[in-house]
Amino acid sequence: MKKCKNAKKILEMQKLSLYAFDSGDKILDSISMCVEDGQRWVVLGANGAGKSSLISAVCGFSMPDECILRVSGLEYSKDNWQRVREKIALIGTHLHREINIDEKVVDVIISGKFSQINYWGKITKELILEAYDKMKQIGITHLVDSTWKFISQGERQKVLIARSLMMKPDVIFLDEPCSALDPVARRNFIRFLDKLSKKKSIPAIIMATHYLEEIPPTFTHALILKKGAVMASGKIDEVINSKNLSRAYGAKCNVSKRKGFFSLSLEM
Repeated sequence: MKKCKNAKKILEMQKLSLYAFDSGDKILDSISMCVEDGQRWVVLGANGAGKSSLISAVCGFSMPDECILRVSGLEYSKDNWQRVREKIALIGTHLHREINIDEKVVDVIISGKFSQINYWGKITKELILEAYDKMKQIGITHLVDSTWKFISQGERQKVLIARSLMMKPDVIFLDEPCSALDPVARRNFIRFLDKLSKKKSIPAIIMATHYLEEIPPTFTHALILKKGAVMASGKIDEVINSKNLSRAYGAKCNVSKRKGFFSLSLEM
């Protein structure tokens, strides 16, 4: 495992393995990873490579085998589980389905502060102002009077990012954030994410995706998984290339880069 050099270590993972509860099959095999403050990571791999399983284990939804897993210095096996979990924000499709369609956007954002979905507590002026500040940071103040059912999928993703910032996390996980977006919405969201990633106030980001085209130019590092193990990891331009992607996907891949954006084509 490469040591974190930065004084601010956000995520440290050493030899994390995960087994299926029912069959005992190994899902993740001795994964090590180190994420520092301000870094933006992309996690790549074919279907079944272990991307979602890795996110699930780090976020505390799955119980990994004996390993070292720290978030901002707090360790799952030694520190209070909830305290560790509060350092992590996860944005995935599961949140879209669980939010009440009549929920106000401001209330959706406020719910992040209390790690609740469909917030039922008292909405105070202070909470509204804090939520508005996050909306301003993300650039969605025009949605302040909107409800969940009347905003687009791309706007919903931005609202969920604002919601995650209410938690004041040290790392944000984005699990295939473009999966429900049409081509134009996808392009606009990638541009938004690229702009957001430039801000020093935004915590470390780890995004899982299938598509190189969804990686913003500001992303700094990449992790490629294959059959539950790390195939390549490090600085993004050293990891993402035709050789590594061909191995990862089991097909001849041609990787190119233009104006900061990667693209991939398959040889038929």
